[in-house]
Amino acid sequence: MVNIRPSSRLAIAEIVFYFPALLFTILLVVRHGIKRELGWFFLGTLAVIRIIGGSMELAANVQKNNTLFIVAAILNGIGLNSLLLAMGGLLGRVNKAILAQEADVNPTTGKIDNDPVRAKFARTFKMVHFPLIVAVVLTAVGSSEIYDSNTGNDPGGRSLAQAGIIVFLVVFLGLILVTAYTFGGFIKLPPGEQRILYAVVLSIPFIAVRLVYSLLVYFDKNSSLFELRNGNIWVRSFMAVFQEWVTVLLYLGAGLLAPVQGAEWFKTPQMKQSSTG
Repeated sequence: MVNIRPSSRLAIAEIVFYFPALLFTILLVVRHGIKRELGWFFLGTLAVIRIIGGSMELAANVQKNNTLFIVAAILNGIGLNSLLLAMGGLLGRVNKAILAQEADVNPTTGKIDNDPVRAKFARTFKMVHFPLIVAVVLTAVGSSEIYDSNTGNDPGGRSLAQAGIIVFLVVFLGLILVTAYTFGGFIKLPPGEQRILYAVVLSIPFIAVRLVYSLLVYFDKNSSLFELRNGNIWVRSFMAVFQEWVTVLLYLGAGLLAPVQGAEWFKTPQMKQSSTG
């Protein structure tokens, strides 16, 4: 009987989960449109990252190849980027929907008056894009240096990875604030958009646990529980993999239940008046 390492079994489980998740994501992107619905697009990038990462980990375990493991470790860390971008993309969509309901024409200037704060939050994706790129670079370079060293504990690489995870954490906290503000317009949302906001709110504790795991991986030097190469597989399964799976299912479910937003949904008040007059 072939002896399969626990980490290999987990890698197989991730591939099995994310392959159909990728197919569902592609269907959602086609259904809603890639330009308008970046939240689900980044679920697709997460699925690709996890499928490739799982494949690299499987190959690393079979071939005992450290380079392949380094690639898997890097992909494990930067997957947070896609998760947070998906959250930001969905928040952006919901805020656009609220703006479409709140928009009013100023009788004096003839211009559309919108909540300026909400108008900024409607561009949530753009707000978080640059800091997340920085976090990805720091985490990727740091992870590479850590696992490429003989001891697996390169101080410089660990510092870079720690800085990257801190940036991820700051962005996540910012997205929580955006979520709280967005909830102020909840009653103005159609049911389909309310489901998306519910999904984002419900995902917060799961993403939080996932981030805590990453913090422990790079900050806890005294315990082997959170070491990526030889850490406790049950801890990793629950704190990292399971939390991501729940978040992905929440977002996919919201996408399946949400209506397709056509051009009519985002028409300005002038356009609405001209189309009805």
